[in-house]
Amino acid sequence: MFGTAAAHAQTASVESDTPSGEVQPEDDGEIVVTAQQREQRLVDVPVPVTQLSGELLDTFRIQGMGELSLYTPGLLIQEQSVQRSGFNLRGLTQDDSSPVSEPSISIFVDGIDNSRQAGAISELLDIDNIQVIRGPQGTLFGRGSVIGVLAIETRRPTNEFSGSVSAEVGEYDLFNVTGIVNAPLVDQKLAVRAAVRFKKRDGVVRNLAIPDGTLNGIDTFYGRGTIRFTPTEQITSDLIFTYQEDHPPATQFKSIVVAPAGGDVSPFTPAAQDRPDAGIDRTAWGLTWDNRIELSDALSLRSFTGFRRVKAAERWDGDGTGYAYIIGNQFTLQKQYSEELRLSWQPDPSFTVVGGGSWFHEKVEDTIALGLNEQYMLGSFPIITAPTRPVTATTSLGGRPVTSMNYNAQMRNNDRTSLSAYVNVSKTFFDRLTIDAGLRYTHDDATTDAAAIRRSFDDVAPIALPFGLFGNSNGVFVSRNNKFSFWTPRAAVSFKILPDLNIYAGVARGLRSGVVDATWSRSAISLATFNIVQPEEVMNYEAGIKWKFGPMNADLTFFKYDYTNLQVRDPSTILGSLTNAGKAEGKGFEASLRGGVIPGLNLITSYAYTDAGYTLFFDSTGRDLSGNRFRLSPEHKASLGLAYERPVTEMLSVTARLTQFYQSRTFFNADNLPYESQGGYGLTNIGLGLTSPERGWRVEAYVNNLFDRDYLLDLGNTGKSFGLPTAIRGEPRIAGIRFNYDF
Repeated sequence: MFGTAAAHAQTASVESDTPSGEVQPEDDGEIVVTAQQREQRLVDVPVPVTQLSGELLDTFRIQGMGELSLYTPGLLIQEQSVQRSGFNLRGLTQDDSSPVSEPSISIFVDGIDNSRQAGAISELLDIDNIQVIRGPQGTLFGRGSVIGVLAIETRRPTNEFSGSVSAEVGEYDLFNVTGIVNAPLVDQKLAVRAAVRFKKRDGVVRNLAIPDGTLNGIDTFYGRGTIRFTPTEQITSDLIFTYQEDHPPATQFKSIVVAPAGGDVSPFTPAAQDRPDAGIDRTAWGLTWDNRIELSDALSLRSFTGFRRVKAAERWDGDGTGYAYIIGNQFTLQKQYSEELRLSWQPDPSFTVVGGGSWFHEKVEDTIALGLNEQYMLGSFPIITAPTRPVTATTSLGGRPVTSMNYNAQMRNNDRTSLSAYVNVSKTFFDRLTIDAGLRYTHDDATTDAAAIRRSFDDVAPIALPFGLFGNSNGVFVSRNNKFSFWTPRAAVSFKILPDLNIYAGVARGLRSGVVDATWSRSAISLATFNIVQPEEVMNYEAGIKWKFGPMNADLTFFKYDYTNLQVRDPSTILGSLTNAGKAEGKGFEASLRGGVIPGLNLITSYAYTDAGYTLFFDSTGRDLSGNRFRLSPEHKASLGLAYERPVTEMLSVTARLTQFYQSRTFFNADNLPYESQGGYGLTNIGLGLTSPERGWRVEAYVNNLFDRDYLLDLGNTGKSFGLPTAIRGEPRIAGIRFNYDF
């Protein structure tokens, strides 16, 4: 069943002898997680965690990270493009594209941090398991795990030859080819595994401003190769190379103020975005070296060495109309190096100590630019509060020519080194009561280099913004360094009422490191001035119950958290300057149930109630946003997944699957404007197929968004700052067929 373990299941909270990444299914619905940096039964862990096995991902055909929202309580992933994404957990959203911001939700792939926005989205191909760990996890994971962690483990080579090929075609000229192969090279010593995917699809939105133009498409190549070297039974070494390249068409940013010719302002009808060069180009690759050494029966050492490079460029139409008014460009180059050493000591099953240290260094070079047509700024253009204004371009003012493109750019380079050390101790008394306690110390050294430039494409001096939209230093960089140090403790207690019924309570402190941000004067040519944004702090309290009965796993968690110095983007400024919001709080509960209901029928269902928002927040204009809900934070979120398989002959089975998802109203910005929100909606995905396990093939026809429900991913965006909010729609109904062959 799809609820099987991600690694060898244990009946007690002990570290398994099975190297991480190898799947050994159990027939009793046992689930093993590593939320405390060691393998434990899900029912024994005093942490709210959802584990999605590779088998579950295959069953529900989950290929992208945005689809994880459908199966995880409290998680909402807004995948508007591979370059820009929003990860929301328990109401808090991580979606900042600034090169100097630190993550609040950590994303780890094979132990390596992938959290920065430009490189966060990746294909989910040949995955062993995914764990979504809710609540502050900085003690054990570090790197900004303020409100949670998304930990992805890929499948590793084994000593048996195997592989698979699959092909998929569908509407909007969808074409998807995937191949996986595993091969032993030296018996029990050396094995390799490779996985590749090429996926392409036309955009789902017509763009009337460009001949045959479409928006919101897919063009992705993904590849991964892993070498496993096992010189002795005590040593396992995995070298993993990952590469992804994306060249999709532009993202839809349709104006909800100005309609295209013959059209309307609905986000769900054709758009007219005038930039022929718009689109995304992104290349992300990385190298991971994962080593595990069993030093003795009680002591093991794990090391993770990583390098990542992400180069991304995005060009977009900021006004979302057929008029050349606002254009946006962002160019990012990210390099990171990391090393973690972890020791696990378990002298007996009732006592475990996990400790270690990490070094992380990143260098991010980023340019974000906006071009403005001052002929419309000084003339007339509709805005959300005056939608009937005529479009008038003023070519001269007081005898002076008016520029058609005033181009403004800010360049910021982030050079950050982070050092940390941590320890976590777990002790069980009387085989029932377990106490966990941990502490991490982190020291960050952050340097920001910043400059701004302004120029006109037509060499006409600007009138409306003579010193630029952001300011102007004539390209001269200055730098500022600051250091941040902090402690992140945690404690939890759990009690086994029965061997498979556990209650727990925990408290944890989470901290998001401080930031060195830059601004410039807009009234004179000047060098950057720096704003030190203080670390944000959260205190999180939670209690829950976990119960495994037969093949089923159930859990219920209640939580409450309180933030101080919450780092947010000011919604009243261009691009939103980073500031501390004062105070915020959230509370709610999460529930899930999964496993085999009857032979052949498996269930995964979840529900989350979240009440989260600002308790003290004034923006730079003095507006009181206290009491507003967080961005992308629905009060209610529920999902139901069913997978059924029934033999019809000795060689053939029929399969069916259903996913039903619902979320209540969400606001897209901190000011909670009614017209920048999405009402509650539900999505239904279905699939029906045939499979022959004996012969290794399966075929499935599917429909996503069966009832063609209209819904939004985002609303506001660049145009919001100019009174021209733009919308990004979710995917419409898409049908297709998949074929897979295992060998």
